[in-house]
Amino acid sequence: MRSLLLKAAATTLTLGVVALSARYVAAHLRNPSAPLQPPVVGSATPAPTGGQGSLQLTPAVRATDLPPATSTYVS
Repeated sequence: MRSLLLKAAATTLTLGVVALSARYVAAHLRNPSAPLQPPVVGSATPAPTGGQGSLQLTPAVRATDLPPATSTYVS
């Protein structure tokens, strides 16, 4: 009897959370003018085959002279 009560409480709690989440999502609809994907930063260059273009991206990580932020313990 006790396990049945625990299962019923867990099911009720889960359904309540799902219902409240659905209500929250419905109240906060997406912005229809927002872009579907963020823009890609890079320079487009023509492909060597001619007809189609390709995109070359450069890394945005730069080296620094600062000490490392992490360390490894060696025994």
